[in-house]
Amino acid sequence: MKEKSRESNFIRHRLRIRLEGFRPERLLSEALERGIVMRQICRIDETQVLLYVSESGFRQLKKMAGSRYRLTMIREDGAEPMLSRLRRSRLMLAGIALFVLFFVSQTFFVREINIIGCKSIPEDSIREVLREEGLYEGGRKNFDCEAVERRLFTEFEEIVWARVAYEGNYVEVQIAESEPAEETESEEDAADGACDIVAEKDCYIEEIQVYAGRGSVKKDDYVKKGEVLISGTVPIEHPSYPLEKDETAEHYVHADGLITARVPYYFSFYMEPGEGQKEAETLLRAWILENVPEDAQIVNKDFHFQEKENIIKVYGIVETREQVGKEKEIVIDRKQRRTEEDQN
Repeated sequence: MKEKSRESNFIRHRLRIRLEGFRPERLLSEALERGIVMRQICRIDETQVLLYVSESGFRQLKKMAGSRYRLTMIREDGAEPMLSRLRRSRLMLAGIALFVLFFVSQTFFVREINIIGCKSIPEDSIREVLREEGLYEGGRKNFDCEAVERRLFTEFEEIVWARVAYEGNYVEVQIAESEPAEETESEEDAADGACDIVAEKDCYIEEIQVYAGRGSVKKDDYVKKGEVLISGTVPIEHPSYPLEKDETAEHYVHADGLITARVPYYFSFYMEPGEGQKEAETLLRAWILENVPEDAQIVNKDFHFQEKENIIKVYGIVETREQVGKEKEIVIDRKQRRTEEDQN
């Protein structure tokens, strides 16, 4: 009776999850031993498995996986989530209505003014002129863009071009001065040198030393090829305006560091009948010379034999310890960078 109840709960509410990591079958075997019900297990490759599991089983798997494996919920199925959504529908509709009312009311007011292009003219002086024309943060959107532009031309001789435009409650004021400051070659080089350190291949992190930038992973994490290990994007406090709760400000650096990881290499080759382990080891050494970097330290070799139709298949894993980080340039939008420099 207990097993039947568990099966019924599983049908009502189940989660489709993706399990990623080195030898995922170990975790699945451990889960089965603990009585966790899993269905429709589908192996994608050597490091990925898809399966259905109950909500409580998902929580147990998360605890068992720790940092060795990555568990991602793809979707929820079953009648229970649908019934829950129906019960919340009235509250959702009420919340949506309140949000729409709040959003519409906010569109009548100016929330933020971003001034771009001022070099020699103090930004406070420009804001004072804007306020006199009825354009200020927290004020109603009853200003005339063309009138504001004409006032800027009249008030400041240095301005040779001005544009005022808004979208929603965000206003952007762009100006160009008669003698704009030119960026030096060294400044361009510094900006263009920003980069992340990313993983060259799938691996397990053993040690990470950050010299510049911000570390994005920790020891024993499993990472995929191309995943950022040390980020060149570093958060900072906003220099001119107070930040909202969910807003961030950041600058870019040339990330630098040393990342040591365990890297699994999967191999397979064939031998003639009668050949044994000695010949297999000889073929494996040749395979390693061709596929594993020379500076990699081999920490483990595991291979198996499978005989089929008078041919012996040899397959397994070679684990190495090596440096896995490589630089990847951060593409910085030039207009965005100029806006950040103006605010600084």
